[in-house]
This record gives sequence, C-alpha cells and structure tokens, in this order.
Amino acid sequence: MKDNKRVASILLEKNWTVSTAESCTGGLLAHTITNASGSSNYFSNGYITYSDEAKMQELNIPKDAIEEFSSYSGKVAELMAEEVRKKSHSTFGIATTGIAPPGDSSSSFPTGTIFIGISTANKLEHFEFFLRNKSRKRFKRKVVKLALNLLREIVTEQMSKKT
Repeated sequence: MKDNKRVASILLEKNWTVSTAESCTGGLLAHTITNASGSSNYFSNGYITYSDEAKMQELNIPKDAIEEFSSYSGKVAELMAEEVRKKSHSTFGIATTGIAPPGDSSSSFPTGTIFIGISTANKLEHFEFFLRNKSRKRFKRKVVKLALNLLREIVTEQMSKKT
C-alpha cells in the first residue's frame, strides 16, 4: 500500500515508532504494517483486543468507559490508542474498533461503524467512518487502508512540526 510505504519512510527517517491496538481489524493493521521490509525498525508491537475483557486486561481500558461509551466508540478508540502508545513507549499509537459485518445486534451503532484512534505525545483524537455493504474481509481491508491514511497524515503533520 502506498500509504504504508510513505509512513515507513518517514518513521525510518525520524527514528519514530508505532504500535497498534486492534479490535475490528483483528491484527490485519499490524500485519499490513509489518509486511514491509525493515518494519522491525519502526513497528514496536500490537495488541488484538477483540473482547471487552481483553481491552480492560491488556490495555487498562476502564470498565466504566466501555459501559458509558461502548467498546465501539470514539472514546474507547482514543483510550486504546493512548494506552498502546504509552505501554509500548512508541511515538504513535493507533487503534481500531467498530462493528464489522454481519454486525452486533446489541450495539447502538449500525453495522459498518468504525472508529480509529490516534495518539501522539501531544495529540489524541479519533475519527469515525461508516462503511456500507462490505463483506467482513473487505471491511477489514478498508479499515486498514483508512487507518494507514490517517497515520500517514498524522506522521506527516508531526514531521513538518519538528523540522
């Protein structure tokens, strides 16, 4: 992926690192990032926290936050991104959470809703997307593409601030 190559180039040049916390992408984001040769120089680690319990145990996401906002929320995506960045001592943390097809009938969000959280030392934000009519496999690939594009934008923004 073009965004992956651009991100890799900047991370290598600046000696920056990235870590992932994934729910709805089930490890595909980390897999995609690490498909590039030399990725061990900028990819620290990743967590697949598919269940609420895993989010709480592995990433210290407060149960109250999951209950108040839902594990499929921008707030939880931010908390995941922040925690993975801090735990991994990475420059950037990126997280994915959402409702992949065929969906979760217990959620207040419609199937196809995703949240991507990004954390840096001085910025924490999330982005919401809605992906319509995607198979589960296509859904996950599209989420990864969106996440890498957002990471590229944030990394590029950070690069311009530091130079």
